[in-house]
Amino acid sequence: MKDRLFIFICFAAAAFLLPAFFGKEASVSVQTPVIPETLNIYITETKEIRTITHEEYLTGCLAAQIPLDYEQEALNAQAAAAMTYAGRLIADLAGKAELPDGADISDSTSLCQPYYTPEKCAAVFGGSYEEYLPKLKIAAEYGRNHIITHENQPIYAVYHSVSSGRTNSAEGIWGRSFDYIRSVDSHWDKDYTNYECRNEMTAEQARLCLVNYKSDIVTPADYSKWFSEFNADENGYVISVKIGDNLFSGGDIWRIFGLRSTAFTVEYQSGIFTFVTKGYGHGAGLSQYGANEMAKQGKTADEILRHYYGETVSF
Repeated sequence: MKDRLFIFICFAAAAFLLPAFFGKEASVSVQTPVIPETLNIYITETKEIRTITHEEYLTGCLAAQIPLDYEQEALNAQAAAAMTYAGRLIADLAGKAELPDGADISDSTSLCQPYYTPEKCAAVFGGSYEEYLPKLKIAAEYGRNHIITHENQPIYAVYHSVSSGRTNSAEGIWGRSFDYIRSVDSHWDKDYTNYECRNEMTAEQARLCLVNYKSDIVTPADYSKWFSEFNADENGYVISVKIGDNLFSGGDIWRIFGLRSTAFTVEYQSGIFTFVTKGYGHGAGLSQYGANEMAKQGKTADEILRHYYGETVSF
């Protein structure tokens, strides 16, 4: 049971990956980002900058991002996505105030992607971490040598835990189009144990969440009239919805209320909002659960990556 709890913690970490810069006016880099031979990573808990190798970085990323009992090829695919995503982050965050001087990247889940230090791995996994380490090192080697590119540029290799049965497109979450972040089949995800979940919160809790996000927001006095004009795609992902006169994306609502997924419905009754979600995470890019199911069927990491990011990507 303890090991399964640790695995759930790792799974949860990946569910909240969201590129902060997607919602900004930042443009896609013109020149191909160069990933340094060693990475200077800012550790938020200790407020220090550590210099680590690619293998050390990817090992810590995998420990924080994906259940460690997943198939080797699924871990390999995740490592490639994490290394590629790091390359884009390093390029986009270079010189930005969000990072302290001297840092290339951070372990912040809101700014970059999850990463566990060796000390945290030992604390979270205990002795079982040493059992998983050989698999993680194999995956790290694969990821280090498989940067995913599209038109000679490393892609924004976003990933999530479980889709709604098809992955989400970038437009529905960030309002930007990428050829390699589009809706693809991931029907395996519907077999995930907690595929559909109900999340209840009181009207007052919902109001506080919304005010924390937008302090000057004006909402209807009648809570039952809060949510209107739902615009969802055929896979259940919410593209936009109104709260009062305010238009929000599905990704906004996902963040504001801490939902499990951007594929959701909401109902109000007797002072309670009930959100019903399908999947886990924003739903775009690589589905970790789907990747594991593909690996069980004998698919290689290359095949998994091309399935989720498209045949136009290269390694």
